Amino acid sequence: MHSNQFMRECWYVAGRSADFADKLTALTLLGDAVVIYRAPDGTPSALEDACPHRKLPLSKGNLKGGAVECGYHGLTFDGTGTCIAAPTQGDPIPKRAQVRSYPVEDRYGFLWIWMGDAANADTAKIIDIPNFDNPSWGKTALGALDIASNYLFVVDNLLDPSHVAWVHVTSFAGAGTDHRPLDIEVLEDGVIVSRWIFSETGSAILSRHAGIRRQL
Repeated sequence: MHSNQFMRECWYVAGRSADFADKLTALTLLGDAVVIYRAPDGTPSALEDACPHRKLPLSKGNLKGGAVECGYHGLTFDGTGTCIAAPTQGDPIPKRAQVRSYPVEDRYGFLWIWMGDAANADTAKIIDIPNFDNPSWGKTALGALDIASNYLFVVDNLLDPSHVAWVHVTSFAGAGTDHRPLDIEVLEDGVIVSRWIFSETGSAILSRHAGIRRQL
């Protein structure tokens, strides 16, 4: 059983799209052990990282095309979590030999994963990043930062661009960040905190930091 301490009916970033290739990558997301990989055609899949037989992590097994072979008895599962081979069982394949599959989607350079009921996974609910593919807009290179804190502190930080002028003085503080008011828009599924700075030179990094949406 998975933990109920997190919001599950929403999309999360599992990592950068480039971080996932044709190999088995084990992650723990919202307390769930997950294995992520790509098929030869690049299609991503995410499965519960546990064989239903003896719960050996599937990430310790073998990737065979678009399927994962358990390293204990050879049970093999496709990207939907369906068992497609059971060498020690013969025919028919046991119907209970099934692992959970998580919906995933490549977008904006990230691999998004739906941690709730797969039937509710609507890709239209992935947060919109306007002008992401607009060549006339600049954007910083993708990166990752490990932060040793509760994730709620990170959310609080990103929803508070007013701190930039004082906390980030030596990094990317820019003109207008100390007196420009914030715009706050409350939505049914979240809140948008933003600030536009006109007629002043700002940091390229700050322009990314200035508008953050948190989905609830």
